[in-house]
Amino acid sequence: MAETLKNHHILISGATRGVGRSMARLFAVRGAKLSLIARNLTELEQLRDELGEHVRVYAADVSDYAAMAKALAWFRGKQGPVEILVNNAGIGSYTPLNDLAETELLTTFRVTAEAVLMLTKRLLPDLRAAANGQVLNIASDLARRPLANMSVYTAAKHAMAGFSQSLTRELAKEGIRVMLLNPGIIDTGFGGRSAGDVPPPYGLAADDLAEIAEFMLTRPPYLIMDEVTIHPMKQDF
Repeated sequence: MAETLKNHHILISGATRGVGRSMARLFAVRGAKLSLIARNLTELEQLRDELGEHVRVYAADVSDYAAMAKALAWFRGKQGPVEILVNNAGIGSYTPLNDLAETELLTTFRVTAEAVLMLTKRLLPDLRAAANGQVLNIASDLARRPLANMSVYTAAKHAMAGFSQSLTRELAKEGIRVMLLNPGIIDTGFGGRSAGDVPPPYGLAADDLAEIAEFMLTRPPYLIMDEVTIHPMKQDF
């Protein structure tokens, strides 16, 4: 019998756009208590107003760890301990390493990889207290393959994959699931594109990935879908 997301406290980073927004909308329909983090307060408030009373939002950069500490304390005070963490925030650009400013290099790796480690570590007490704590890391197919002109982003996603697979083995004995979802090209505004530039079957629909994320999070507690990779049929890879 599959589990349900109803009444579970789920924290989603990068929640206002793309897959993050699609997951927030779907999980709200399923009756989850949502804590949403993104940088744009206006977009967060619009999403909160759309999704209803069981949604709390906090505007902050996930790589600002002092702000994250305040956000987590605020969410816990409003919604209780976090039971499911979805690490979705990430940034990147199609830029040769030689042309990438050092500040962008460091920011890309910090937001896309380092912040995942930090947020997960800070929520371990919550996950351990939950009946079935879960972490879902939204990575990329670039977590398992190379791509020219995205070396820093690819390195960050490889780091996320190594972290996820190692932590899966570390925490499974405690009943905590750590899972990795690796999408291929997604029809969102990532990397300078606009939504609609790569529609299915050339890109993945964010709503379809949200449904896959829900499926992963609602399996029976004994089962870990530790890594899932999804591609659109027309992706050239």
